Amino acid sequence: MKRDFGGPTGSHGFFAAWMLLHEKADDWLKDAVNRAREAPEEERRDYQEYLLSVDREKEALKGLFADALVNELRHMGFYHRSDGDDLKAEIETLRARIAGLEEKLERSVGSR
Repeated sequence: MKRDFGGPTGSHGFFAAWMLLHEKADDWLKDAVNRAREAPEEERRDYQEYLLSVDREKEALKGLFADALVNELRHMGFYHRSDGDDLKAEIETLRARIAGLEEKLERSVGSR
């Protein structure tokens, strides 16, 4: 079976990449913690600073991943709670258009 290695696509690829990144991050973190334990005191501080900076970056990325997840769910046909106001406005617009069409229809039928 031939496989396209052009990169993951769609929701399956998105979640598979997410899981792989999570798995690799766990491995990297375990490795860094082990190296920090074995390092002399001075180097251990460097590891701690490094891990703290990685943690700050992780927090910054949470927003990016949250946005990506919401966009992927929308692509799959799901709505996010933040879509509520847009959906309400769209429904109100459709109701107004339907009311206008009903009014036109009544005038057209009533003028006969």
